[in-house]
Amino acid sequence: MLNQKQIMIEWQKAGLKENGYMFQDIQAMYELAARNADSDEEANKLIILAIRAAAKNGAKSAMAVDNNLKKWLNAGATNAQAVGEYEDEATKIRQPRSRFGQPMRNESPIEKVTTEQIDEQSKRLAKEDGFDDPEEWARVTMEKFRELRATRAERMADKSNRGLTSSGKRVVTRF
Repeated sequence: MLNQKQIMIEWQKAGLKENGYMFQDIQAMYELAARNADSDEEANKLIILAIRAAAKNGAKSAMAVDNNLKKWLNAGATNAQAVGEYEDEATKIRQPRSRFGQPMRNESPIEKVTTEQIDEQSKRLAKEDGFDDPEEWARVTMEKFRELRATRAERMADKSNRGLTSSGKRVVTRF
């Protein structure tokens, strides 16, 4: 075994279960990888990649590592570069397709709004409401919101007297 210490460090970082059979499992995986890989160093890399892949998928047992390693070896990946190419190809194949073979359209990523864009929008909205200064527009708007919040209870009570719900719909009464 070329670098057992590095494998053990990766095992612990991945949070995989440590028990009495762990060393035997690692030894068996290493022997399998050493028989099929290009070199002992590549076998070591394959085991480390299998551990990382299992941790990335949320696995907690040696079986997940063994399954990853066997999957790659059965696909003919005998070195770390071949594993990377195999995984890239696998993700391309797994891309979801909609009906009739057309690729699905994904949503565009959320854009970060800059302060300049916020200022520009504030100026535009202020002009639409008839204000020259966006700060004055913001102040007047906040005063209006405060006034509406303060008088909300009155307005809601008044609507019920007129036979309307809070959303303005007619109240249905049955007698």
